[in-house]
Amino acid sequence: MRNVLFVAYDFPPGRGVGSGLRSAYFVRALAEFGWQPSVVSLDGGQAEQAGVVRLPSTTPWQRPYEVTPYGWAYVLHRWLKATPGFGWDLVYVSCPPYPQALAAAASASRNGVPLVVDFRDAWSLDPYQEGSRLKRLLYRHLFPHLERRLLGETSLLLLNTPSALRAYRSAYPEYVSRMAYLPNGYDEAAFSGCRGPVSDAARSMRLLYAGRFGIGGRSPRRLLEALALARARGCDVALDIVGQQTADIVEMINGFAATARVRFIDEVDYMRAAGMICAADGLVLIQAASSGIIQAVAGKTYDYLRSGRPILVVAPEGDNVALIREHSSAFESSSDGVHDMADALERLYRRWRASEFDGDRRPGPAFTGFFERRALTRQLAGHFDRLVGEGPA
Repeated sequence: MRNVLFVAYDFPPGRGVGSGLRSAYFVRALAEFGWQPSVVSLDGGQAEQAGVVRLPSTTPWQRPYEVTPYGWAYVLHRWLKATPGFGWDLVYVSCPPYPQALAAAASASRNGVPLVVDFRDAWSLDPYQEGSRLKRLLYRHLFPHLERRLLGETSLLLLNTPSALRAYRSAYPEYVSRMAYLPNGYDEAAFSGCRGPVSDAARSMRLLYAGRFGIGGRSPRRLLEALALARARGCDVALDIVGQQTADIVEMINGFAATARVRFIDEVDYMRAAGMICAADGLVLIQAASSGIIQAVAGKTYDYLRSGRPILVVAPEGDNVALIREHSSAFESSSDGVHDMADALERLYRRWRASEFDGDRRPGPAFTGFFERRALTRQLAGHFDRLVGEGPA
């Protein structure tokens, strides 16, 4: 059994649970493939966990910019230098955020072990560079320099979408051999006992949107207006929006409660979310167009596809849409225009009323054999094995 240090700023339980799920599953399953993980994460007041070290940040501030990760990276650097008997064969670091990757790189280099950096989202090539003027300046002048420095010390950079892999290979051709594709996925255990929707011709078609609005340019306003329009055309549809939302988004949802028959449900854990996804008559996926060549694939896309439920897809062409088109037999696509979305909702509703979505529509082995998280963990362990055999870059 070899040992790997998992540097994961967000690690369940606590804030950022969605971003920590990837690391949490890897940690849970890696021992099956010959790797024993130890985790170091941000201290958010969680209870003690075996194998998890929680460190505080010296800069717990979010204004005018989210600087908590910078203070945490400094504490991590001090902790790594002070830890007696390093004892790990490899260091893995999950990003974003990104400052801790530099601390992890220094430690891996100092101890002569490989470094694996997992970019769940792009750093300097982030297609959604929203925020303050300070943040935009950092993206333009500082982050590209730090990213190139990091890649120079990285044994393997993992990218989770095909377009991200292409973009980073184009931006850093000298490091192409150090890059690999490892997508997000879903947990089969969460879906194995799920039940489908109740069959009742007299009831409304109930749709579900899982996740937060207000990130990556996503707003529910046009969707809610489209839902109200579809209902005015005679479509008996209702929508549940499940996930943590800002106060203004909740106010917007509540404002449409009567005309659009929409309700807000606060954040639930992954197991319950999987059950709600399977029990819905249809699912809604919204993705804003990006300013760059990288198109993200929403984490919920894999869960939506595993459920086999029909999907309303409001997204530009790219990795997300391509994945759905390849593995779903029941979807309707639309632009983000209100009337286009209302038309797509009406098509979805008519197909549902005609019982077109009845029966088992779960994806086949081409999907389940690659995107199930245990299969992804096997791939990750294979990368670890190869790197330890080769030694650090």
